[in-house]
Amino acid sequence: MNREHVLVIGGTGMLKEASLWFSEHGYIVSVIGRTPRKHESLAAEAANPEFINSLTQDYTNHSSLERQLIRAMEKYGPFSIVVSWVSSLPSLEFIIKIVSEHSSGWKLYQVKGSKRYFEDDVLQVPPNCKHRSIYLGFVIEGNTSR
Repeated sequence: MNREHVLVIGGTGMLKEASLWFSEHGYIVSVIGRTPRKHESLAAEAANPEFINSLTQDYTNHSSLERQLIRAMEKYGPFSIVVSWVSSLPSLEFIIKIVSEHSSGWKLYQVKGSKRYFEDDVLQVPPNCKHRSIYLGFVIEGNTSR
């Protein structure tokens, strides 16, 4: 049985629950995160750890990132969904280029912090990509927000 292949960038930290949700629902999940210990923790928590493909990677290292993404797509097929917690617009644009070259149609969910709600970053997405921005909320604690 062919399973959909999902890429979660920041999937061992901020988007850990998303990584777990996708794997629990039968997706193959390639997860980008920098810390091996967090990858181990993710796999230990996963109901289906065999569906987790850990990519210990700094997404700003584009040459290594490209190799890892292509290798993942060769093994599990093109990405149908990308969930991104990427603060670097050039890195996200690089990822979009790589995924678009290997996927006929896919969805990008760009997760942004609440501070970015008022920023107007112009992200160029190709016609084979459906893009949605998700803005995180915040809570007020004393005289500050987080």
